[in-house]
Amino acid sequence: MEVPYYFVNFTGDIRLSALVDMMLLTSEKQLHQSNVDSTEMVKDNGLGWVVVQYHMDIDKMPRLGQKLKITTQATSYNKYFFYRDFWVDDEKDNRMVTAQSSFVLIDIKERKMVSVSDRLDDKFGAEETSKLRRFKRLRVPEEYDFKQPQHIGYYNIDVNKHVNNSYYFDWMVDTLDLDYIAHHQIKSIDIKYEKELNMQSDPLSYVKVDNTNNKSIHWIKNGDVLNVIAEFEWENK
Repeated sequence: MEVPYYFVNFTGDIRLSALVDMMLLTSEKQLHQSNVDSTEMVKDNGLGWVVVQYHMDIDKMPRLGQKLKITTQATSYNKYFFYRDFWVDDEKDNRMVTAQSSFVLIDIKERKMVSVSDRLDDKFGAEETSKLRRFKRLRVPEEYDFKQPQHIGYYNIDVNKHVNNSYYFDWMVDTLDLDYIAHHQIKSIDIKYEKELNMQSDPLSYVKVDNTNNKSIHWIKNGDVLNVIAEFEWENK
């Protein structure tokens, strides 16, 4: 893929939401080969793929006009979780981004998890395991530096009838000062999705910046319910 101008921010770096979308598009193409991509799962089975957690290491953020090679591999699964890794390389095969993720399948009507191992015939080379992959534990800080309300429009809603997970990245980055974004580069990301948002939700986005450790904690709540929490690690440009 090539990074188009409408995927980048004012610094020329790709937006996090666009980067995640490009990775997910790659996995969707693999899932489509067995008729289990997002659209087909909803239409044929009433099921939807939902991401639970990401860990992402960024050696160098892709930039405007850069040609990328995006690779994905389903690595393992257990009764309820499906684990998938992603790699983003430049034209010369230099590694830029590495990501690990966990997904679940939900019944769209009942809004409940269903068994991955029972519902998928093709596991795409993933190995069955009894172990849970351990991601970083994230905690909401007692204080925040800034908060702002977020509007949910029809364009935010995906085929699973909830807010597409990539929009959360835009909302989180939007709580940071432009000067901070201009002079910092994201080094790593941990994000956990706790509770979905829909058209009836009224979310607030919060941020706490830890300048000592070059980190920012972001979380989004709908009333008293935590929807998502993330930790971004930064480095100076």
